[in-house]
Amino acid sequence: MQLHNIGVNRGAVAIVDGIELSVRRGEILMLLGPNGAGKSTLLQVMAGLESPSRGELKLDGEQPQHWSRQQWANTVSFLPQLSALSFPLTVAEVVALGSLNQQSVVHERQALQQALQYWDIDYLAQQQVRWLSGGEQQRVQLARSWLQAQQGQLWLLDEPLSALDLRHQKQCLQLARDYASAGKAVVMVIHDLNLAWQCADRVALLCCGRLMAQGTPEQVLKESLLSEVFEVPVSTVGGVIRWR
Repeated sequence: MQLHNIGVNRGAVAIVDGIELSVRRGEILMLLGPNGAGKSTLLQVMAGLESPSRGELKLDGEQPQHWSRQQWANTVSFLPQLSALSFPLTVAEVVALGSLNQQSVVHERQALQQALQYWDIDYLAQQQVRWLSGGEQQRVQLARSWLQAQQGQLWLLDEPLSALDLRHQKQCLQLARDYASAGKAVVMVIHDLNLAWQCADRVALLCCGRLMAQGTPEQVLKESLLSEVFEVPVSTVGGVIRWR
């Protein structure tokens, strides 16, 4: 995916302004920045859910308007920051929504079972999602988006780790790495700078809707820049980022 001079306005306010960014096959790209930096808005533009006020987005060299919704859903999978569910659907029913494009019922059932196992929610399969803990609900939505992503090329995740414990954070990041290693691409919004340093191939640092820097974690996550963007003194010692 290529983004050229992407801007999003809400009234007179520029939420995202002049973003130049590319997403490459085989990589995990993490979007970083303080609250209100424009990360979620940018991800929604990449997911095709928000039309930019200006600029151009291309996927495999083509503009989104040349794609049908079916083609887009077969290529891009998006997990929003919040996925509230009030209907009495079971875990298996929600996860199965990610397999609707499977070519046969047999493949759909196999894919569903794999997703339930990979995300450690098979024992919850018949429980209603709305009664689960926050972390369990997050894993259900991750499983659904992961299942859809298996048929596509681009997996977009908005704060997927926010409700997960340490074990399931590691699990999520490993499945993201496996996905990228298969020649596909992952774009992830996270707030943990140390996880970004450890797990990202590239990072894009946003502030006030603008792209401040992009590159490898070592190139971008510098003390001076982080201190400026987050408005708190930051130190990096032994590859560990801390506020002072």
